[in-house]
Amino acid sequence: MNILYCRKSSEAQDRQVASIDSQKDNLLELAKRNNLNISKTFTESMSAKQPGRPQFEKMIKLVEAKPGSVILVWKLDRLARNPVDEGKIKWLLQKRIISQIITPERIYLPDDNALISAVEFGMANQYIRDLSTNVKRGNKTKLEKGELPGAAPIGYLDNLATKKKEIDPIKSVFIKQAFELYATGGYSLKDVNNITYQNGFRTKGGLKPSKAQFHHILQNPFYYGAIRRNGQLYQGIHQPIISKVLFDTVQDVLSGKSRSKKQKHFFPARGFMFCHSCGCLLTASTKKGHAYYYCTNGKGNCLEHKKYLRDKAIDGLIANTFQELKFDEHDIEIAYRAAREKTIAQAGNLNGQKDELAKKLKSTQEQLANLIKVISTDPSMTNALKPQILNLEAEAKNIQGQISNHKPQTLDEALATLEQTKKTFLQASVASFEYLESTDDEKFELLKKLLWNLKLKNQIVQQYQFKSPFSLLAESPKNLVLNDWLGC
Repeated sequence: MNILYCRKSSEAQDRQVASIDSQKDNLLELAKRNNLNISKTFTESMSAKQPGRPQFEKMIKLVEAKPGSVILVWKLDRLARNPVDEGKIKWLLQKRIISQIITPERIYLPDDNALISAVEFGMANQYIRDLSTNVKRGNKTKLEKGELPGAAPIGYLDNLATKKKEIDPIKSVFIKQAFELYATGGYSLKDVNNITYQNGFRTKGGLKPSKAQFHHILQNPFYYGAIRRNGQLYQGIHQPIISKVLFDTVQDVLSGKSRSKKQKHFFPARGFMFCHSCGCLLTASTKKGHAYYYCTNGKGNCLEHKKYLRDKAIDGLIANTFQELKFDEHDIEIAYRAAREKTIAQAGNLNGQKDELAKKLKSTQEQLANLIKVISTDPSMTNALKPQILNLEAEAKNIQGQISNHKPQTLDEALATLEQTKKTFLQASVASFEYLESTDDEKFELLKKLLWNLKLKNQIVQQYQFKSPFSLLAESPKNLVLNDWLGC
C-alpha cells in the first residue's frame, strides 16, 4: 500500500491550508515519477512535538495491517519530532513493515545505515526542545521585567506599537465594578455577572461572560498590578485597575472569610447602588462625623459625582422602595387560613382519587385473569377473546401510569410550603419599617436578601430590582398575588 502523509504544525486555518495543499501536490508529483499509485492520504494540522496525533496513529495502524507499505512525506520531520513517534517509525522500517519512506530529497530503506535516520530524527527533536527552551527563557525574561507574556486579559488592551498592556477605558470600568460589587459580600457571581452585563459589559467576542470567567477575573492579581505565573508572583509594570486592598477583600469573600478584617467605617448600602447617569457604583465616606454616598465617577465624566447624599436620606429612599412589598397583615392571615383549609381538603381528595385508581386497576386485572383462564381451559377461544385481552392490558397499563404519576406533596409538605410562603409575605410587609430600625449589619443583610441594582439620578431613585422571590411580589397586583401564592 502506498500512503501519503502531510502535516502542518500550525493549527491556524488560514496558514495551514496552503502548506498542506502544497505538500500534497509535490508528493503526488513525486509518486507519479516513481510510478506509485496512492491508496490513502492522511493530512494533519498539529504539532509533532508530543505523541498523540490522531491521523498519524491511524496511519500507523493501517501500516501495521498492511506490511510492506510505502510512505511518501515532504520531510522526515513531518513524521516525527518526538522520541516516541520516532521509535515507532524506525522500528516499523527496521522490521520491513514499512518498506520505504520516500521524500523529495531521498529514499529511506530498511537496510540503510540507522545512523542517517537517527541523526535526522534527532535534529527534528532537538529543534523542538531548543524552541521550547528559548520560549521559556524569553517568557522568564519578560516576567522579570514586569511584562506579561501573551495576550492582555479582559480589561486591558495590547498596544502593538509599544508591546505594552494598556487599560481598556471601557471594559476596565466593569472590571472594577465587578470587584467592588463582590467585595461587599452581598452579591453572588451570578448577580455580578447580571449587573455588569445589564450595564454593558461584554467579552472580547461580544458575548455575556460566564460565571467561570468572572471567577477567574476575580482571582487574577494582574488587575492590582502583579503577574502570577507557575505559582510565583511578579511585579508588573502595567497600570493597575484596582487596589491590592480591594483584591484581598474579594479573596476573603471568595474563601468565605467575608468581612473578616475589621473595617474602620462600614457603610451598609455601599455596593448596592449605582449612578443612573454613568452606570458606576456609588461609594461612601465619612465627612465631619457624617456618612455620605456619592458616584465614584469611574469614567471620569459624570456630573453626579459632585452630588452627595447623607446616609439618613439614603435610608429613607431605600425604605420607600420596600413599601412596594407591603401587604396588609390582616389580609395575609385571612388568605393563609383559607389556603390552609383548601390544602387539607385537597389532600383528602387526592388520596381518594388514588384509592379509586387502585380499585379500578384491581378490577381490570381480575377481568384480564378471568379471560386468560378461559383461554387456558379452551384454546379455541383465543382468537375470539384476544381483542378484549389487548384492550384490558392497555387499560391496566394506563391506570398504572396514572398511579405512578400521582405523587402529590404530602399534607405536611404542603402545609410547610404554605407556612414559608406566609413568612415571605410577612417579612416583605415589614421590610420598610425593619430597615429603618435596624443596625448597619442588619441593614446590610436585608439589602443582600431583598434588593440589587438600585440606580439614582439627581438624588432620586430611577430604577431598582428586588431579588427572587420578592421580585414576584413587587411585580404582581396585591390581591392577585395573594390568591396565586397562597392558592386561594
